[in-house]
Amino acid sequence: MAISIEIAPYMTTVTANLAVVDVAASSVIVTPSGSITATDLQTALDQLASQSYQQSAAPTGSNVDQGDTWYNTDTEQFYVYRETSPGTLEWVPIILGNSGQDSDTLDAGAF
Repeated sequence: MAISIEIAPYMTTVTANLAVVDVAASSVIVTPSGSITATDLQTALDQLASQSYQQSAAPTGSNVDQGDTWYNTDTEQFYVYRETSPGTLEWVPIILGNSGQDSDTLDAGAF
């Protein structure tokens, strides 16, 4: 690291050449919390990103887990993947103020 200082009447200039370390996210250690089980930053970010979807078709596959969310870009509806009956997981729309049997009510006052 090199630092130079020039002092002149009414003006002082400080110049610093600092080295910035390039660190890969996979080498940054993190403490797992909640649904994140990863111990490095890259894997934790990947796990977090895999819990939320924004697409026109309902997400499927082994990466979809209970509690994941999906925003349908075609219909502009928001869904949560949850157990609707014992052993059955489905994408259920979350509708503000709707108390029907086929959706969950999002109560913003509860947050």
